[in-house]
Amino acid sequence: MLDFMRRQRSALKWVWVILIFIFSVTLVTLYIPFGDLPNVSITNDVASIGHDSISSHEFQSAYRNYIDRMRGQLNPEMLRAFRFERQIMDALVTRHVMTEEAKRLGLNVSSAEIAQKILENPVFRENGTFIGQSRYQAVLAQNNLTIDEFESNVGNEILTEKLRSFITAAVHVSNQEAEEEYKRRNEKGKLDYFVIDASKLEDKVSASDQEQREYYEKNKAKYTVNEKRKAKYAFLESLKLRSQVTVSDDELRQYYEQHRSEYTVPERVKAQHILFKTQEKTPEEIEKIKDKARQVLERAKKGEDFGSLAKQFSEDSTAGAGGDLGDFGRGQMVPEFERVAFSLGVGAISDLVQTQFGIHIIKVTGKQDARERPFEELKEAIRPIVETRKAEQKGSDLAQQIAVELVNNKSLDAVAAKFGAQVKETPLMEQSESIAELGNATEFQRRMFMMNKGEIGTAIQVDRGYVVPQLIDIAPSHPASFEEAQTRVLADVKTEKAKQLAADKAKQVQDLLKGGKDLATAAKAVGAEIKTSDMLTRGASLPEFGSIAELDKEMFSLPIGKAGTPITIAGKTLAFAVKERQQINPEETKKSLDMVRNEMLPGRREQYFSAYIQEVKKRMEAGKQIKINESIMSQIAQSIS
Repeated sequence: MLDFMRRQRSALKWVWVILIFIFSVTLVTLYIPFGDLPNVSITNDVASIGHDSISSHEFQSAYRNYIDRMRGQLNPEMLRAFRFERQIMDALVTRHVMTEEAKRLGLNVSSAEIAQKILENPVFRENGTFIGQSRYQAVLAQNNLTIDEFESNVGNEILTEKLRSFITAAVHVSNQEAEEEYKRRNEKGKLDYFVIDASKLEDKVSASDQEQREYYEKNKAKYTVNEKRKAKYAFLESLKLRSQVTVSDDELRQYYEQHRSEYTVPERVKAQHILFKTQEKTPEEIEKIKDKARQVLERAKKGEDFGSLAKQFSEDSTAGAGGDLGDFGRGQMVPEFERVAFSLGVGAISDLVQTQFGIHIIKVTGKQDARERPFEELKEAIRPIVETRKAEQKGSDLAQQIAVELVNNKSLDAVAAKFGAQVKETPLMEQSESIAELGNATEFQRRMFMMNKGEIGTAIQVDRGYVVPQLIDIAPSHPASFEEAQTRVLADVKTEKAKQLAADKAKQVQDLLKGGKDLATAAKAVGAEIKTSDMLTRGASLPEFGSIAELDKEMFSLPIGKAGTPITIAGKTLAFAVKERQQINPEETKKSLDMVRNEMLPGRREQYFSAYIQEVKKRMEAGKQIKINESIMSQIAQSIS
């Protein structure tokens, strides 16, 4: 159960988990330490569900844990707007509806089943045996749980799974449904198409001065000039300071010793392999593949050329290169493969190695042991690092001295000259504008827009050194005149005209296609270029348009060559015709039915179970078997939020 509870910590991380997965029985069985509870009586029940109830303690625990997990992502306004206490209560009610329905159907859980479930959890085992009653109780206490509460939760979890199995036992996927799903996933079509994109038509339109002025007058309220500021600053450039520092061999060695672990070259292995794929194979097929792999392994160990065997038998993309994987370090291969490869000596051939990809035969052809690169080898590579650090430290020290001196001497020019700093000025600029010569200067710009006119700031690190600023001018925000807004006005007018042009062209295309004209005629009429897609499955996208899932039905039902119904999304209109369709291979379909059925079944069962529980919940609500004390629920939520 503790492992189960840890999984929920991750699940509760996201706001929409509760909204989307309110049927998750495990959502509400998580309790963690949370100190003193708010001053709300825990003797009152927040809700009743049939013969069961949700106590204040249970609701407090679930709600508080959720808020703790989302701390920093949710503010009080969001909590009020989304009514998260209501969502959490719905999830709790759903859990209790499940247990009530299970009991109604005569399902139950024995003490032995609860004990077995707990013993299966590695948290409560040590060296293969139970950790003992006192440690068991201590672990639960650390998670603010009593033994009775925890074991009740475990029992409810088992009961819910029994209910799920009982209700969904008869749910199945027919051959026809599996065939339709296989067809849906694998049927492919190729389109001829063109796109009318308003954003690409802006160079086709123009806007006269009169049109711009008229547009400005109608939309004057949306044009403002943001506040702008200008600063003068003493600048200590790190690059120039680097030429002023010297670095001794002792300093280089000291840095090397402090970062020695970074200069270790890890061990690497060079290997070849032969792969026999087992993905999506039946157990019987896998046994046959293993027999074949054993025969190839025997030939390799008898001395046959490994590269030739790889070219002949390997199903990996490296087969053409004799199975050569090149050299690799730890963490680059799947664990099972890595363990064997790094344990073999040069020239050795492994036994069969099973991974998620299939069965491998590995031959190690080279090894490089881990080694530490010596100081002399790295000395000159370290030098610029240490020089940069010393230059940055010097820049920081000088900037601090400048800032201190400016407390009494307000002449930025004089103080900067004393310490060898450059004096520069920004243009009159908005906070979001960049200062090219400083690189990333976000903090400098932020402080600029907090200072008073004439104020001298403290030392600030920027991307290319240190600055000490003085604010010298402020231009307040104000409504933009036509002249100030003209660049934006021109862009807006052209955008509007391009949208209208695109809409006119889209209407022209639609009329032509409705009138029986073909795609080529429509494209020529609006000056568009027809392109041909790759083979597409359902739910595909086109690079110039985006998702075309909306076309799935027509793409696989229209006669070849007949134009479909144009669609317009976000200012883009797509006109198309089906050029080609790839037929599904009946033999491949037949071979894949079991796999598709197995992939569909869990989702089908979950869908059925969710719908079933919803109906039970509706029935109980109609019979007034579910009652929620909104007052206590809100009181608890407000005291925790």
